[in-house]
Amino acid sequence: MRVSPEFRYNPHCMENEIFEKVKGKKTVTCECCGKNPEYYYEGMYSREDVGCICPDCIADGSAAKKFNGDFIQDAERIVDDIEKTEELFKRTPGLVTWQGEHWLVCCNDYCAFIAYVGTEELDERGITEEVFADYAKMGEWDVDEVRPYLENGGSMAGYLFRCLHCGKYRIWIDAD
Repeated sequence: MRVSPEFRYNPHCMENEIFEKVKGKKTVTCECCGKNPEYYYEGMYSREDVGCICPDCIADGSAAKKFNGDFIQDAERIVDDIEKTEELFKRTPGLVTWQGEHWLVCCNDYCAFIAYVGTEELDERGITEEVFADYAKMGEWDVDEVRPYLENGGSMAGYLFRCLHCGKYRIWIDAD
């Protein structure tokens, strides 16, 4: 059974629990199509208070169109291709973050979100130095101060992205 459509910029959305699973005998109704999905997304950036959107209505853009909204708050920069920007903001489910999504860019395209991470998960993947060296170039947080406090799901959280073209890992760090 297909659980979710494919999302190029958020390919691991089911593993990362971006969607809520309907539990028990509870039912929810997609506010866009009216169907009762097994999985749903809570909210979007819109003037309307939207609390339940099915994955299909995100993927096909109908929810963004119906509610005149976006699923992503912000990106590092806007890429040159309007189709890529439309796909990210209008047809890609966002992330659970402290301050709102800040999607990263590489090779003139939006990166794919891989996972929520802390320093421990970066160490396990063997990419800690690569990721922190790139992050230091952003001039946000001091890497030496971040390293001991970065924790998956913690008060200082990491969001790991990967370039769809060159494969480079990048991280955005956010704090409560």
